[in-house]
Parts: sequence; structure tokens; C-alpha cells
Amino acid sequence: MLPSFLQSSYKTYKEDTDIVATWLAATAKRCGYPADLLSQTKADDTSASPNANQPSGRLKGKARKAQNAAKPKAENNPGTNAKKTPTYTIKVRDFIILAEYIVGFRKPIVKVPELFCRSLDRAISLRKERTSWSQTEESMNGLETLTESDQSHAHFLGILERTHDILRPRMSSIDAPDGLTDEVTADTETGHKDRNHNLFNNIFSNLEIEDPSREFLAAPDLDPLVKKDIETGPRYQAQRSQGIEEEYLALHCLFQDISNVRSFIRHLWQSYLAGMDLAATAVTVNTAVNFVRDLEQDFQAQFPGKTDYHSKVGLFFIAQCVHRGEDPGHKERPDDLFNFKVYDLVASVMMDTFTTVASLQDILRPGIVPVYKPGHFGYRNKSTAWSAKSSRAKFHDDQLTLFEAFPDLVTLSRILGNSAPSEDDLIRGIRDMKPGVDIPLWLVFAFQCFLDAQHELGSHLDLAHRQLKQTAGLIHSAISSVQKFHESLRIENWPKQNDRAFDGILRVIESWVQKDLVADALQKTRATQSLPLPEPFRLLKQYPVICGLFSFTIKLRAQQLGVDFSCAWGSIMYAGHIYNAARQENLLTGPWKDMEMLIALQSPEKFFVGDRPQGLEEYFKRFSLSLGYSATMFAKNRRKNAPVASAKGPRTLSELAVVSRLFKGRYSNNERSVSWTRETIEPIIESKFDGSDDESSDAPDDAHKDTTQGRRERKANRVKPAASGAQIRMARPAESTMSMVEFLERLANTLHAESIELNFDYFSMHHRCWMLLRSLNQKCKPQLLKIYGEGYLEKESQLPFVVGYIFMACTGTSHIAGLLSPKLGVVDVTSRLLVTAAGAINTMIEQGAGEIVIKKMEMELGTEVDMSAL
Repeated sequence: MLPSFLQSSYKTYKEDTDIVATWLAATAKRCGYPADLLSQTKADDTSASPNANQPSGRLKGKARKAQNAAKPKAENNPGTNAKKTPTYTIKVRDFIILAEYIVGFRKPIVKVPELFCRSLDRAISLRKERTSWSQTEESMNGLETLTESDQSHAHFLGILERTHDILRPRMSSIDAPDGLTDEVTADTETGHKDRNHNLFNNIFSNLEIEDPSREFLAAPDLDPLVKKDIETGPRYQAQRSQGIEEEYLALHCLFQDISNVRSFIRHLWQSYLAGMDLAATAVTVNTAVNFVRDLEQDFQAQFPGKTDYHSKVGLFFIAQCVHRGEDPGHKERPDDLFNFKVYDLVASVMMDTFTTVASLQDILRPGIVPVYKPGHFGYRNKSTAWSAKSSRAKFHDDQLTLFEAFPDLVTLSRILGNSAPSEDDLIRGIRDMKPGVDIPLWLVFAFQCFLDAQHELGSHLDLAHRQLKQTAGLIHSAISSVQKFHESLRIENWPKQNDRAFDGILRVIESWVQKDLVADALQKTRATQSLPLPEPFRLLKQYPVICGLFSFTIKLRAQQLGVDFSCAWGSIMYAGHIYNAARQENLLTGPWKDMEMLIALQSPEKFFVGDRPQGLEEYFKRFSLSLGYSATMFAKNRRKNAPVASAKGPRTLSELAVVSRLFKGRYSNNERSVSWTRETIEPIIESKFDGSDDESSDAPDDAHKDTTQGRRERKANRVKPAASGAQIRMARPAESTMSMVEFLERLANTLHAESIELNFDYFSMHHRCWMLLRSLNQKCKPQLLKIYGEGYLEKESQLPFVVGYIFMACTGTSHIAGLLSPKLGVVDVTSRLLVTAAGAINTMIEQGAGEIVIKKMEMELGTEVDMSAL
């Protein structure tokens, strides 16, 4: 089912009509309309009669006493009280009667609330959109039921419009337009159109089922007495359409929602070409496929007989053709599979894709990979832009694309296992395909997304594969280097068996990125049939989603391992403390950019257990806190006893990219789905975005230039550490609403912002920090020996303690019990060691070793990382 924080337009339409019914009934009742006339039909009692004289449902005798006794308990449990509140259905024809009664009431004059106007306008707009395929008197191919449905639809629409006209004098001028039109909102920045842009309720309004909606009760212009009646009185809902009329309306909403999501995905691939992160794009696309599957499940729950694609699209497509005056079965050529005169309609409901997928499913056999001989049905025209091709050329190209890719896709679905980086829903759907089995709508949509990516990327289709190879190559190189560096250098905190985690990532890269397992598997089949061998990496080059998911999973695993490994050695944290001290004392010639980036990503508060420390005593105090000692050690009135350990233990680095890690189970562990809860979606909605009119109050002046090209470039290229205030383009929330398209856009932007966190190379950073600690020890060794003696370091794995010895020498501290050796006798407090340490750091920076990680990151992201503020 669709996550509770999102709504389909069909569900929203029903809620809109319920809002209209609820306000009309509650307001009319407050104005003196007889209550018994409102109780026409109980929604929770199918046997209730529509007769106006039916009993009101008021309990008597013992039953009434029992009800009164239970009232206090129910009031303490709102959920229980809501369940026991009766719900009544208001017949649509009564909308006009109630509206006229309200307008006629003048003590005082009733003002129509804004939310009611919006709900009524949306319901009318959606009904008007439906006329594009319902208003016809034709009857062809046995569709007599269409005329009956049209009459019911026209009747419902007429009542809604009449209700609006009656209440217009009581609406504000803004809420009462001269004419209601079928509006299509467009993002002026992207050109992306969305008919449902304002059709969705508050993001959290449906996390808990409450009737009426919170947004309705929170309307600022809702009459307090009416609001009280709505909260405490009977519940009202609008009468539902019946039979084929309701099915038509639900189908219209379903395909409209899918069309909006598909349009967004096409636009997302254009954003990818402009610089959007590949992994962010791929995860968002597959999440959209999941949402479409949820939409289909919701539809099937409402209409159980519609279980496959064909049963859903058939009636809808025929009705559309009837409205256009076209015969849905007409064929210009004997071998045509559909009427090419309405190919735009065919493509909009993905009938062309379904036709091809259905033919491919019929040839599947257990244990046998289908084979396609290149050129058997012709060759694709790759020289002409997709938009310039004719309808027949588009269909022919899509057919050939799927014919050529299907054997590879089937092979991939069969060889993917526990060792695979990840898999998308298309692969999972293909694995379940069998001749004679119904093809679900969501699987057709997944195939369509595969094709749409090719349409949008065109000659840049293999860019994703090239980026995957680059990402995997950088991670493979970093892990291999750190393994070689630590061949003989070991530490108790990282036993030898932990290296298996390194081997696991390397094995994935070598098996799935550096080798083409699909081509290897197909070679055996093709060799027996004397067919040409497939081009290496043919599937990955035309499958950007799986490339993005492979890249995403590899980076997630690398981040977790890199953080764990560097924390076990303590190299990065300790090097960061000595670097901060040298910089605060103005002993450095420039910033250590890699360290500054990491501190910004982790946040100074976490890295230093508070703000950046300043002053010798504070450097040592924060260093001790990071080791895991309690702040009570530094209390002024504390007795000189043994150090006290903090209950929180030593401070460590944390895995970043909180939203990306939400998908860890789904893609790293190939779990079935993502767990969507209020807690998991809050970072997507809030953490990474600035909801003001401008993109950021801290952005430079030129960031606010109102140019389309400028906005597109900022959207694609603005990447800054999310923890320090990520600035990326977001769709401004429209009246606190959240549609699927808006949520997907926010998800893509959030994942894009986190790409800088996922791309940080902890392995190279650890290597560089360890080399710095070696240099610090070498330069400071003469002074350290004088102060602490020969035993201050017993082995190289204790190198991070050099930082502690330097801080101790700079303060009056003689030792840290159980960890660092005490000073030898009375030695003057000196900061000369810090000056010497700063010299080692300056040497590293001047040699260019202080920005190795950032250079790799810029290569991976394809954009310059802005560190100019340092």
C-alpha cells in the first residue's frame, strides 16, 4: 500500500468531497438546519434506509446509561471515541439544498473557509478532467454502459459546480474565481508539468487516521462553533459513485498519477545529465517504481477484479478512443498491434511497452535463456533524436531495445544472488515472469522507465557505466592501498579476521564491475548456436539504474567500513585535534582542506565534543573527553583522584548520509522494501532543505539571480557538506502539501546533497593521518624523550598517543593514568612541542598532501568542492 504520508489523487478526491460534505452538513446544522434531515444514510450500516424518517440512532434505557458511563473513558482515548462516532453519508443532491440554506442564513453571514473552496475546486477540476474521455454519447463495441456512466458523471459534476456558484457570494475574491478551469501547473524553472501539484494534503495528516482531517480543523477561517460540531458531532461523508462510474474515475486518477511520476523521472534524467548524482537518481527512480506498485495495490484493494495491466488499461483506453471518435481496434496496416492514430494515448498508458513485454514473457522457459539474433527485426535508429522520430519509428525502436536487452535482463535476474551489490524492482519483476501469468501494471511501468532512460540520455546512455567504473576503481584502489599499508602493521582493535570486510567489497567490485558476468553467462549459450558474442558490458551500458544502485551500494559499504576502520586506529580523530590546536595558535601557513572537510561533515560539536577548542588547556580537555574521560575530571573543586571514565565512552566518527542509510537494507542486503515511517521521512522533508522563499539566506548574491539557466546550474552543481548546511535546489512546498512527485524530488535532492558525504574517502584519510603522526613523532621525538623517557611509545600502533603527550607538555598535566606515561620529574610547561608539530603539518600541506581526498571527491562528483570559506 502507498505509504501513509503520501496520497493518490483518487484518495485525495474522496477526501475533498468528504470535506465538502462535512462542512456543508456541520455549517447548515449550526445555522438551524434540521439535524434529522442530515442523517439520511449511515455509512457504517449498509442496511440503513435512505428514508428521512429512519431512527436517529439515539440509544435509550440501559444502553443509553452504559453509553454515558463510557464517555469519560472515551474522552481520554480519542482514538476509541473516534471509532464509536457514527458516520453519515450526505447524498450529493443534498449539496445544493445545504448550500442554499447556508447562503440564506444571515445571523451572522457565513463565510466560506479557504480550505473548503480549495477542496471543492479540486473536486470539480478532477471531474472536468475526466470529461476528456467520458463526455460522449457514442456507443461502440458494446460500450452502452459508458453512456450511463457519463450521465452519472455529468450529474455529479453539475451539482458540484452549482454548489460552487451558490456559495460564491460567501467566498473571498481570491477563493471565488470567475470560472473554474482545468489548470495544469508547471514548474517555470524546469517546464515539468503536474496536474496534481496541489491535490495532496499535509505531509503528516494521514500518519494517524483521524476524521475529519487535521488540515480541515486547522483552517484559520473555520467557524469555531462549526469546528466544535465537526470535532464532537457525527461524521459526514459524501455519497460515492457506484459501479463503472467509480471505476472510471479511479482509473483516470491512477493513470494521471503514473503519468506525473513518469514525467518527473524523465526530467530527473535530464537533471542527471546536468550534474545530479547517479546514485541519487537511480535510488529515486526505483523508489518511484515502488510507489507505482503501491498505487496499483491500493487500486486493486478498491476494485479486486482488476489484477493485471490489461484489465486496468482496457476499459480506460477504449473510453478515451470513443471520446476522440476513434475505433480502438482500427489498424492502418494488417500487422499493426494497435491504432497508430492514437499512439500518443497508447504511449501514455504504456500499451506499446506492455505489448512487447507480453510477447517476451510468452517465450520464457524454465532454465533456458531467450536468445535474440541481432538484426533479425532490423536495427535501431540511433542517429535521429527521439523527439524527431515518428510514432512507428518510436515503437519499432522500443521493440528492438527490449528484444536486445531482454536476454541480458533475464540472465542478470538469474545470476544475481547474495554476492551481488543490489538489484532493482525491474530485475525482481522479470524473475517472477512466466508464460500465462498476469503482468502487473507496476512491472510495465518498470520496463517503461528502462526505455525512458534511453530516450532521455540518448548518446550519453553509457555515462552511468563509466561513472560506476570510476567510483568502483577509486574505492578499490583506496582499499588495496590501505591493505598493503597494514600488511605488517596491526592493532588489537582490528584483528586479522576483520580484513574479510575489505575482501568482500573488493570481491564485489572485481566480480560485478571489472568483470561482465552477464556476458560470460551468455557466451556459453551463444557459442552453441553460432551467434556473435555480446559486446562487453552491453547491459550495464544501457542500464543506468542498475549502475547507479551498484555504485550506491559500494559507497555505502565503503563508508561503513572506512569509519569503523579509522575509528579502530584513532588516527583521524587525534590528528584532527593536533591540527586544530596548531591552526588556532596561528602556526600554520594554510588550512588542511581534507581535515576541514571532514570536521564540517561530522560537525565540530561532535568531533571536538563541543565548539572548536581554543587555548592550551582547552585543547587538552577536549582531547581527553574524546578519549572517553568524563568532564567531571576538569571540575574546579574536584579532588585529585583517579580519572573518571565517561558513560558515553570514547568519541568516534559517525556514519553520515542518514537518508542514504535508510535504503541500506533494501539495496545492500537486498531486503524486500524500505520501511517508511514518520521518523524515517523527517530528514527528507526537513534536514537538508531551507524552506524560505530564497534558496538560502547565506547564499551569495548571485545565487538568487532569477534566471532559468542559473537555477538549473545551481540545482545540478551546488554541493556542500550537508552537516554544515547543504544548499541544493528544492521545490518550494505549496501550502504544506506533499505529492508523490514533490516527495521524489525532495528525495533526489537530499540524496544528491549527501553524495559528498558518501564520497569521502576514509581509507585515504586514515593513511594520510597516520603518515602525519609518524612525522610528528619523528620531529618531536627528541623533546618527548627528554620529557617522558624511552617508554613513551612501545610500538607504532600507539602513534596517536603522541598527540596526548604534546598536549600534556603544553599544560601542567603530568600524566593520564592508565594511558599515557608520566613526565620525568619536574619539567617546565612548554608549547615548543606544538610549534614543532605545526612544522610537520605545514610540510604536509605545502607538499599538496592536505587535499588528496578532496581531489578524489572532485573527480568522482565531477564538480569543484567549494572550500573558499576556509
